[in-house]
Amino acid sequence: MPRQPDETVAYHAARLLLVIALCGTPQAGSARLPGVKGRTLLAKLDFFLRYPAYLARAAQIEGKRLSTDDLGLSSPDEVDTVESRMVRYRYGPWDHVYYTALAYLIGKDLVRVELEGGTETFRLTDRGREIAAELARDPAYTDLAQRARSVYRLFNRFSGSRLKDFIYRHFPEVVGRKLGATI
Repeated sequence: MPRQPDETVAYHAARLLLVIALCGTPQAGSARLPGVKGRTLLAKLDFFLRYPAYLARAAQIEGKRLSTDDLGLSSPDEVDTVESRMVRYRYGPWDHVYYTALAYLIGKDLVRVELEGGTETFRLTDRGREIAAELARDPAYTDLAQRARSVYRLFNRFSGSRLKDFIYRHFPEVVGRKLGATI
C-alpha cells in the first residue's frame, strides 16, 4: 500500500487499519481481535493520528507529556505537520473517504463489521492483524504506528461520544468552523 496522502484509497485504508489495530480494544492478551466501536470514535482517533499538534495538546490536557518519538516525529519542528487533512462535519473532524476506505478494508477481508445495538464495531480479521503488523514495521508507516500507540495510551478508555466531547471542549478552533471547512 503506497504512502501518498490524499491520493489513494489504499493509503487511507492502511492508516485506518493501523488505527483499528493499534488504537482499538482489546489489545494483547485477549482472544478477541482489536476493534473500534463506532464511526465517531474511529474518526476522532484518526484525527489525533493525522494532527500531531492536537495530539500533543491533548496529552498536556490529560496531564501527560509525549516526546517527539511518541508523536512519531523525527524533530520537534514537525509537530505542526498534518498527515492528511480532514473537514469539520456534524460531530467534529471527519473525512468522507472513510466510506470508501472501510469498504476497501472489508472487501479485502482485513476488517469485519459487528453490529451491536445499532453501533458498528470495526474489528480486524486474522489477515487484517497480519497486514497491520507488517505496516507497523514498514519504515514508511512507523511514524504513524508510533503515534497510534500514543493515541491508544491517551484515549483507550474513551467512547466515541466522550472523545467527541473532549474535542468540542478543548479545541474550539476545530469545531467552530463551518460544516465542510478544512481543518
